[in-house]
Amino acid sequence: MSGTKQFFNDDPDDTVMHPTSRELFRTWERIRGEEAAPVRSVVTMSELISIIPWVSILHRDLHKMSYVYRLAGSAVCETFGRQLTGTTAFDDWPSFDRETIIRGLDTVVGMKQPCVGRFMAHSFGGREVGFELAAVPIMATNGIDVHALVTIAPFRDARGIVKDPLVGFKVRKIRILWSDQLPGKPVSRPVSSSDEVRRINSSFLRVIDGGKA
Repeated sequence: MSGTKQFFNDDPDDTVMHPTSRELFRTWERIRGEEAAPVRSVVTMSELISIIPWVSILHRDLHKMSYVYRLAGSAVCETFGRQLTGTTAFDDWPSFDRETIIRGLDTVVGMKQPCVGRFMAHSFGGREVGFELAAVPIMATNGIDVHALVTIAPFRDARGIVKDPLVGFKVRKIRILWSDQLPGKPVSRPVSSSDEVRRINSSFLRVIDGGKA
């Protein structure tokens, strides 16, 4: 997929994903089998070799509404112009866009359901790059915590831009890809509960309830 034409497609039935996202979902579906989320130890580098530079692992900071990069892929770090491992994810995003992504990730780790989202990034020099974020749940090695295995990939090459860093971010859409009859109980409140879903819905964001993309 090249350019950002697909990125701006407003067709509500548009299910075309970035090749990196598709590979993540294919690998995750194969590895997890009947489990809601595979254990991290079985998700080896060799399983993700074709997309590993774009793969990161995020864990929830229980003390505040944020996620931290436990591991950030080399291409992701190069794209954003800095080392991300150990840093707070989306910390420099506008509040609404950061909270929107975090609520999507909360469904990944809380309900053990994958999600996919798209956002625009603006550089200091005025460039615009479309990105797709895909996230699937994996169990931590302690067998208790759930992490998000994430890919963040641009629709065109945006690496090597240290001299023109990305400084602005805007979420365009996010979809929860509800899996069919996944086992396991949620470990936190689902993103679609109470009045939170009303806050998430907007002209540039869609939450799709039901259906497996």
